[in-house]
Parts: sequence; C-alpha cells; structure tokens
Amino acid sequence: MRTASESWLGRIDSHQRISHDSIRGLGYDWSKVAEPDIGPLYPAKLYLARSTADVVSAVRETRQLGQQLRVRSKGHSSNNLVLSDGGAVLLTQLMDGIIGFDPDRLRITVQAGATNAALDDWLAERGFGLPVVGDHKDITVGGFVSMGGISPTSHRLGLFVEHVVELEYVDGDGQVYRCGPADDPQRYWRVAGGLGRAGVITEATLEVIAIDKYRTVLATHTTRFPDFDTFVRGTRGQLADLGDCYAARGMWLDTGSFSAGQFSSYRSTPQTAWKSAIDKVGYGTLHAIGLAAGTVPASVDKALKLAGMAGTLHGPAFATMKNVEFFTDKLIDTTVGDPSRMLITLVPLSAYEALLPRLWQLVGRYRHRHGCFTFLTCYVKGIRSPYLGEEEFAEVTYLLGIRRGAFPDSLLSALVEEFDELVIDHGALRYMHTRTVADPARRALIDPNLRHLARMAVPGEDA
Repeated sequence: MRTASESWLGRIDSHQRISHDSIRGLGYDWSKVAEPDIGPLYPAKLYLARSTADVVSAVRETRQLGQQLRVRSKGHSSNNLVLSDGGAVLLTQLMDGIIGFDPDRLRITVQAGATNAALDDWLAERGFGLPVVGDHKDITVGGFVSMGGISPTSHRLGLFVEHVVELEYVDGDGQVYRCGPADDPQRYWRVAGGLGRAGVITEATLEVIAIDKYRTVLATHTTRFPDFDTFVRGTRGQLADLGDCYAARGMWLDTGSFSAGQFSSYRSTPQTAWKSAIDKVGYGTLHAIGLAAGTVPASVDKALKLAGMAGTLHGPAFATMKNVEFFTDKLIDTTVGDPSRMLITLVPLSAYEALLPRLWQLVGRYRHRHGCFTFLTCYVKGIRSPYLGEEEFAEVTYLLGIRRGAFPDSLLSALVEEFDELVIDHGALRYMHTRTVADPARRALIDPNLRHLARMAVPGEDA
C-alpha cells in the first residue's frame, strides 16, 4: 500500500523551492522563506549521526575541541537555532528508524529524526495515528519535542510533549539519559520544550491512538467576520467553547485591497459516500493549487498563493481528519509569490482581546510607514495544556507578506523588539522557533519551557 507521503499528495508542501536534503540547503534555515536572497551560513564540520552512539561521539569530540555543536534535522526554524557559520552541526536526518511498536499498549518508539508525517502515515496503514501532529510534513519528532508541538487538535489534546512516554537524550558531557513525564519529570521537562539546551534527543516513545484519519470525514462549521475587531471578539468566544470538536482554526487576511476572516471547527458527522465525495473533490481542487505552485510563471504563482489563502477562508463543507491536519501545508507554498515571515505567540485567553489588536496595529503600522508588507494574516488555534498553565491559550500566528528589498534585518529586529515587548506586557509567550528578541533576560520571559520549569521548581532550586 502506498502511503500519502509516497503519492502525489506527499509531493505537495509549503515550500517546494527549498530543499531540506541537500548540501547546499545546510547553509539555510526557515528564514530563507522570508529572505530568498539571504546568504548561506555553512558549517565547517558535519556529523551524520545514525545512532545514539554516533551522537555521543560527536558531543564528546566537539566538547573536547571546545566547539559549539548545533543540532539540525530539517531546519524548520527561523530563530538562529540550527545554523553554525564555520562551526559544527550534527544532522539527525538518518536517525529516522522505528525501533518498536506495541499496538496493545498504544506505544511506538522511534529515533528522533523520524518525521511526524511519515510516522503518522506508517501508523495509518495499521489503523492508528499520533494524537498531535504538526501541520507540515518535514517536522521531526525530536524537533517537535524540542518546541512543544502544537496542532489544530491542541484545544482538546494539548501539546505533543504531553503525549511522550519516555525520551532518550545525550547531554552536553556525552552522557545518555532516559526520562519521562511520569518518571523523572524534572529531567524530562528540561528536555521537552527546551530548544536543545539540555542535550540532543535521540529516541522517543510516543502515545498513539486507534484512528482512521484518511477516511473519517468531519463536518466543517464556519463563522465569517466582517472586520478584524469582530474577528477577535468572535474567535475569542469560540476558542473558549470548542467542546469536543476534533479540530479548529481561524484566519484573518488583509491584502491591502481586500480583507476577510473566518473561524472553522471540524466536528463528527455520520459517514456517507456523499460527504466523502465532497471532501475528495473540494480538497482535490485545493491540493491541485498547491501542486501547481512553483511550476508556473511568477505572476501566476502570486495569484495561486492568494487563491490558496482564499481556499483557507472558504474550505469545503466536509474534510477528512488528515486534510484538516495538513490543510495549509498542501495549499499555500510560502516560497512562491511574495516572501513571508511568521511571528508566533501563545496568548492566554484572558489577554486575547487586548493583545491581538495591539499586535495587528503594530504590523499594520510597519506596513504603512515602511511599505515593507504586502499581505497580513492572522491565524489562531486553541490550546488547553497543563504545560502552559491552568488557563486556556491560543496559538496566534502573524504571517507577513514581505515586499522584497523593503524589510532589512534591522527593521525586522526593531519589529520583533516591539512585538515581544507587547507579548511580555500581556503575560503571553512566544513559540520559540520563530524570530524573537536576542536578549537572554527578555527571552526568558517569553520562553514557555523556562516558565514551566519555574512553576515546577522547588523553592531555591535553579530551573
């Protein structure tokens, strides 16, 4: 049986013009999506790890030589986490094996370089799936654990790190440890969400669920909004009352000449052939847009990108679980048309109506004063996670269309300074793989992992 990753659907992704698997690509991270002409930062030394023993050897060698070791799999980051100009980089792409699967206990153990999408497809052939999956096919298990891991199902299932049973990792001294949230939670939570500070994740045992994501159809319930203020108020209310819906997401789009917003929840529905047909025709059409992106003239590519965004605003009435999870990744190619950059914040719902308009005004002011942005979008998802705290949160992504030559790094840094100041003032957090302030003291205030460790720490203990 072919999995989706082997079919034409698997060849669609959100950045077809960027290669994760080439020597040339090792000089770039996700920032190249925002700055296509950016210069490379190539490492001088590469370690091609295939096992935990290989990781131990690399860590000990670079430590002995006094070199900093960066860890990289697919480079899905834009916050200077995986590049090392003239330095040493450990690649985990070859550490992608499945070590063991226990369907009775609903557990699977994999190497950290395995991608979530390929793993979910492997499980799908056996009637199972991952509870939380990223919406991009090149996110690895190790990378997702290091960040926390958010999906459209996080309003009811939490973060990826809350579905890890056990981790294996190699610390900065080259020592191998195993830990889990139930067994040695202090050690586990220094690794999970820790951006690699505690060491290199090499293996993970994950929870799985019995599910048929490729054939189970959900009904799409959509609310539309006439302006951004109404979008904020309306989505705040819906995020607080999602109930048992399978997944949910909202989007506001402003192209400068057109603006619109919607919020969609995806709910259980009786299964019928007619609903499956609507899903196949509707998403087949949308996926065809994604497949065509990057293969046509630039002017057409720009139109396709806007068509893809329109598709997210007016999705089909029915969708399989898999189409919901990977909706935008197969529809919008960020490497065609206008370049784009993401800034992601994790907002307590109590601060949602205050913070979102302030951030929207901020990016709008930069567009007006500097002419640096073409389109502006705001994506929202709900999160209910003990890792973040007792309160419900929302993941809020500001996707900014970049006018080439008008948004230098100095302007980006200035925007991020103001963006993060607002985030700090409202008690929110950042999703740390997108660009943040560089100052360690201020970064500590917006880092979800450091805040979680501070809540866990016994009095007087240094988290």
